[in-house]
Amino acid sequence: MCACGAAVTAGAVCGAASLLRWNNKSIVTTEYEIGSPRVPEAFDGFRIVQVSDLQSEYFGLSQSSLLRAVRNGDPDIIVITGDLIDRNHTDYMAAYQAVSGLVRIAPVYYVNGNHEYVLPDRKLLPFFGKMRDLGVHMMLDEGEEIRRGDSHINIAGLSENSVFAAKEAGQELGVTFEYTELIQRMKEVLEKTDGEYSILLTHEPQYLEQYARLEPDLIFCGHAHGGQFRLPGGQGLFAPGQGPLPKLTSGVHQMGRTQMVISRGLGNSIFPWRLNNRPEIVAAVLRSSEDED
Repeated sequence: MCACGAAVTAGAVCGAASLLRWNNKSIVTTEYEIGSPRVPEAFDGFRIVQVSDLQSEYFGLSQSSLLRAVRNGDPDIIVITGDLIDRNHTDYMAAYQAVSGLVRIAPVYYVNGNHEYVLPDRKLLPFFGKMRDLGVHMMLDEGEEIRRGDSHINIAGLSENSVFAAKEAGQELGVTFEYTELIQRMKEVLEKTDGEYSILLTHEPQYLEQYARLEPDLIFCGHAHGGQFRLPGGQGLFAPGQGPLPKLTSGVHQMGRTQMVISRGLGNSIFPWRLNNRPEIVAAVLRSSEDED
């Protein structure tokens, strides 16, 4: 190969490497306005930043790029919807550095994902203990109020433990999933709130129809990684739990009263990289609308 050809090849390789890194390390913030007549006026403009599926990855020294992106989202609260760590290359420090920075920005609410769920208790319990020590609100089938003056909204978490219990119940019955079990567990979680505007944190988006039966107002989830590789126009190629050409990988989806926000997440799962699908955090702004439309 002549020197000119070698230079062109080297340039192409460097360009491809730069593009791949940009696709996997350059965080984008997507903002949505979430309107509902059930949002109290005191919470009009309330900002929620969602972090999902870090998967033991780093974004800048000591997670500086991630923390900068979250801070720029100006959150009133931060929600983490699972998979801070990855079971295949578990790096607790990646999670600790992220969380220790996030709690300095705003209150942090966390629900677990499938990668945390499968870890043995001897590893998982110290991890959860450290999270609590850092001041994280652990929303593992729990509910709390968030107050502004005399008004409040509710936040609750449907843990991956409950989701997997429904999967295991289904296996015993010879079906893929026992939806009655999931709905019952979700009902028990939401009964810990008082019926006012409710935010539900969970990890897996593909059960939207079942989640919506109990009418949480707003759901945050991740898990789908945006379909990992996205075609022009945004169609993802594959998502865990949904398979090829999945429908629920990103954006805001509505069913009845329930709106569900799906983050494309930060790290990778089935494939070691993503394409046409930059790492994402979500900034959701609550709006107190006057009508149901």
